[in-house]
Amino acid sequence: IFDRFLAARRRRQRPRTPAHMPLEALEMVAIDSETTGLEVRSARIVSFAFISIATGLDVEPHPKLDLLVDPRVPIPAGATAIHGIDAGRVAGAPSIADVWDELTAALADRIVVGHHIGFDLAILAAEARRIRQPWQEPASLDTAAMAAGLGLPVDRLDLVDLLVRLGARPRGERPTAAGDALMAADLFVAIAHRLRSQQRATLGGAVGLQRGPLA
Repeated sequence: IFDRFLAARRRRQRPRTPAHMPLEALEMVAIDSETTGLEVRSARIVSFAFISIATGLDVEPHPKLDLLVDPRVPIPAGATAIHGIDAGRVAGAPSIADVWDELTAALADRIVVGHHIGFDLAILAAEARRIRQPWQEPASLDTAAMAAGLGLPVDRLDLVDLLVRLGARPRGERPTAAGDALMAADLFVAIAHRLRSQQRATLGGAVGLQRGPLA
């Protein structure tokens, strides 16, 4: 399912940042969402977080945005068992329509990074259709696809395992949107350092790594 999201995203995106741009010259944001389920057509966002990656590949450890969202539908027990968010946690929280402008403003004019980010972007697109808001998918980089390009067994390793494999210290509370966004940001930086050692730490190098091992 994530492969389908990635393929569709490649068809829709029109990158505006030159491929030769060094990764450390870019302003990026790492994102993660917690939802009521994994079926994009029916799932709703219950939590969303953003972690800034400033120029110089400097990860801001505190969330730029960390929201609880009332999905206005029941949260299945199976979803609560994963992320710990139930009806009581989101009682009184804003709806996705209430925070949409704030959420999309945090994405504007930035490369968006995430682990299996196709899911998060597909959920945002579905929420936009549901609340009849415009949505323009941002340029994005998938840390799962990039890690796979390094030859890591992404299907068997979670974010913590991947960080350890790349010599980085895991930080961030899991499983939370803010914690997973922070780990995705740190994983991206660790991969960028690998690319730098090969003189390929550019946007084009990162995009190429998503497609498979670099020659």
